[in-house]
Amino acid sequence: MYAIIDQRSPEEVKNNLAKYVDDIFEFSSENITYNSISGHPDIFMFQDSEKLIIAPNSPKTLLDFLDKKNVNYALGIKNVGESLEESTRYNCYSTKDYFFCNKGKPDISIQNYCVNKQLIYVPQSYVRCSMFGINKQNMITSDLGIVKTLEYNKIDYFYFDPSEINIVDHKNGFFGGTIGKMMDKLFFLGNILKHKDGRELHKFITNNQNEIICLGNDYLYDGGGLFFVE
Repeated sequence: MYAIIDQRSPEEVKNNLAKYVDDIFEFSSENITYNSISGHPDIFMFQDSEKLIIAPNSPKTLLDFLDKKNVNYALGIKNVGESLEESTRYNCYSTKDYFFCNKGKPDISIQNYCVNKQLIYVPQSYVRCSMFGINKQNMITSDLGIVKTLEYNKIDYFYFDPSEINIVDHKNGFFGGTIGKMMDKLFFLGNILKHKDGRELHKFITNNQNEIICLGNDYLYDGGGLFFVE
């Protein structure tokens, strides 16, 4: 198993992550999108349990890493760029049954792949940044607009206040950018118990039979998620 993580993630996080995987790719990009998300895998990659779709203008170092490790992936159609539309094409979220996206935003390759799933539109363009599922019927989000959508669709959720999530160049980040999942283990870029909602989140996750692994001791870092590939 391999991991893809923002190069700017805390060293403590990367060192602890190395204990769980065979190799780590530290993601970064230049002159493609704006600085705060330039190292975020979830801006360039869409992933669910069956598919990995990557922006065609992703850094060659990423594609070389995946090829070297024999990781199966497909290239999307449109490039990532600096505008809202261009930076959210791969930032959507899929479970076994649902496809969450902002209307008209996903790359057509992702829309075609998810055509047989229940389509749920959310008001947030940065969907993968803002939500994460611990199983197919239990979501965590830091976006109140997504909360309303989940309530309307009768999907169980936990709301996590984003005010204490660190991110480059902004006051606070998004919850989805702090987390990744491997099997039944949820990995966090930091320590959820540093946050005011941490203990309740811990209860929500463990009650749904998932293990929590905090890779650092500081506040959560939004690094565009943690992607596990094999």
